[in-house]
Amino acid sequence: MRYSVLTLSLPCALLLSACTSVTPAFKDTGSRVGQCVEGGPDAVAQQFYDYRIEHPGNNLTALRPYLSDDLAKMLDAASRDARNNALLKGDPFSSRNLTPEKADVASASTIPNSDARNIALRVTLTKGDQSWRDEVLMIREGQCWAVDDVRYLGGTVHAPAGTLRQSIEHR
Repeated sequence: MRYSVLTLSLPCALLLSACTSVTPAFKDTGSRVGQCVEGGPDAVAQQFYDYRIEHPGNNLTALRPYLSDDLAKMLDAASRDARNNALLKGDPFSSRNLTPEKADVASASTIPNSDARNIALRVTLTKGDQSWRDEVLMIREGQCWAVDDVRYLGGTVHAPAGTLRQSIEHR
């Protein structure tokens, strides 16, 4: 009788463990060269904009933990190209040439796919009585979320193209 209980409970335990295991939609999330900021896509984006507001200017070394590896390389190369002087002296992370005083990043909790590798989030930026919206593209690198691009939606765009990447690419 003792062996019959064990022979019955072992297959049941294996069957239950097989039913409760979860397999992610993708297994390889890539890697990341630089440091990263803790949090989900909306939390990292909010921290990025909060940091930018507290520390105006475009110190790429200080911004590195918030930026994707690819965008960091592009911005580094763009900073050495005279064609980008006007864009990089202003605020390249906003569609307006004004550094915002406040930023409110939309929550990523409304995005249904929690296994997503990239997520576009709306950001409401405010300076004085002016308010505008842009969109920040967050990408997953390894276990980190990082800013990979900014889509300029705010009306009076100071950039030569519709996104940060397109503005510094010069093809």
